[in-house]
Amino acid sequence: MYVGVDGCPDGWVAVVYEDGFEETTVFERFADLWDRYRDATRVLVDVPIGLRTDSAEPRQCDTEARRRLSPQRHHSVFPTPVRAAAHEDSYESAKATQERLTDGSLNRQTWNISPKIAEVDALLRESDGAREAVRECHPEVCFWAFAGRPMRHSKTGAPSRAYWERVRVLRRVEPDVYDHLWAATGRAYDLDVATDDLVDAFAVALTARGDAAGLATLPDAVEYDDEGLPMEIVYREVG
Repeated sequence: MYVGVDGCPDGWVAVVYEDGFEETTVFERFADLWDRYRDATRVLVDVPIGLRTDSAEPRQCDTEARRRLSPQRHHSVFPTPVRAAAHEDSYESAKATQERLTDGSLNRQTWNISPKIAEVDALLRESDGAREAVRECHPEVCFWAFAGRPMRHSKTGAPSRAYWERVRVLRRVEPDVYDHLWAATGRAYDLDVATDDLVDAFAVALTARGDAAGLATLPDAVEYDDEGLPMEIVYREVG
């Protein structure tokens, strides 16, 4: 079982493959998602894993991802907060913690994803099983790896062109992906999942699917945080 996970307004959308496409499901909490898929071979999730403790130095994986996605898609890689800031309960508190522990600050974009960062971080710090299966991914890095280049169209600036560009790329990896997307769309509509979140979850799931030998990481030499969690972005190399 291979699971690709993307954040969505109501929590987390998961796309699951086994021999073929299995299901699309939404969970309010990441812990519930893990309970459902704890037997998966691999769970890739679009959220930073591995956090600095007291430094605003960018994670090497983020720097490498921005370099590969430049000059248009690099802004999709947000700055990552330090661990204590991610676990605060308000933007003002998180910003103050980031500024106290580092020589940097915290922007609103980063704060908006911080509750999800904290959810996954808490689970991985208490579950050895989750540490073995759950790894960080980034949809735009997946598309870059599948296509051999960054995507040209913005999901916010040109959503229709962006959708078709990304679906064409996914069909290189899974020829039946359009049928799978169509099957998932009805479920996503019922669950109020945006189309771009669904497409991103498919990109992450198709990265997760397959043997480990086909996976690569940014950077090649992975660094680890003070909790022993890897600071990496996983992608799948395709010929």
